[in-house]
Amino acid sequence: MSTRQILLFCAATFFLTLGGLTLLFQGAALTPEALAQATTPQSMESFKSINLGSPYGSVSMADLVGNYIEHPPKAAAGPAAQPTHIGGC
Repeated sequence: MSTRQILLFCAATFFLTLGGLTLLFQGAALTPEALAQATTPQSMESFKSINLGSPYGSVSMADLVGNYIEHPPKAAAGPAAQPTHIGGC
């Protein structure tokens, strides 16, 4: 392959990728209304109840936060476990 063919291939690939990403971004972009709602803090009462399955059923967000405050996660008793390295550096 000549240098010209290589450069043409690289440029074509770059512009095709850029065009594809432009089309995909338009489909993934939020509407201004959805963006405004996402950036505005919501109260706990405005959230829907969450279904936690058969033992618990549907639980409100206020109940979940209250349970977390009453029963916080326990701190680790000992030192953190060292990660296991398998091969490599």
